[in-house]
Amino acid sequence: MRHGRKTRSKRFDGYKEHIARDLDLLVIVACSVTPANRPEEEGAAPIAEDIQHQGLRVVALHIDRAYVNSPVVDDVIREGGHVFSKPWGQRARSPDLFSKRDFKIDLRAKTITCSPGQVEAFEPGDTVEFDPDECGACPLRTKCTQAASGRGRTVSIAEDEALQSKFRKLQQTGPGRAVLRQRIPVEHALAHIAARKGHSARYIGARRNLFDLRRAAAIQNLESAQRLMQEDA
Repeated sequence: MRHGRKTRSKRFDGYKEHIARDLDLLVIVACSVTPANRPEEEGAAPIAEDIQHQGLRVVALHIDRAYVNSPVVDDVIREGGHVFSKPWGQRARSPDLFSKRDFKIDLRAKTITCSPGQVEAFEPGDTVEFDPDECGACPLRTKCTQAASGRGRTVSIAEDEALQSKFRKLQQTGPGRAVLRQRIPVEHALAHIAARKGHSARYIGARRNLFDLRRAAAIQNLESAQRLMQEDA
């Protein structure tokens, strides 16, 4: 069995289950199982391979943000598909301080500008530190950073900052939030599967537990088909 942590206080053991659900037909089309101590993003590649073997193509990917770093996301975008996810948080360590959203980030020029107008260059993946001398003399310093004297405010720029920026804009509009809510049926399917087979792994080894997950997913698909037939009757 494997051990992992979702937060410092929440621990989980065993394996992680991943599913892909067609949001139009509401059927589960692929599953994967990974050890609990591995990142969620590793569960995406086996699912993508399974989907490809079925002769299907992903044109829109609605995912949890834990999967954003998977190479599958880059593949979908490269092939002209669309990816939808909630962005990673931008809140400051203290609610009284400026957050990342209070800075102007120019992705084309690769510059970041603070409210008083100090500009720093960056590359994706950098942690930008603003000039300590300018930060020290800035009248807004107490609202911006709690850094020690002689240090400037720092802001982390994600490797996929352009994609995260797109996600943030999506979350800021009503229609965008409606798009993000389209993945709710995936959570429902996972809840139904957990209710059917329990929250504990029945077997030792990812392969056997993958078989168990696929069996539960097949039953879930049959139930969904029956429900649709009853609604059409």
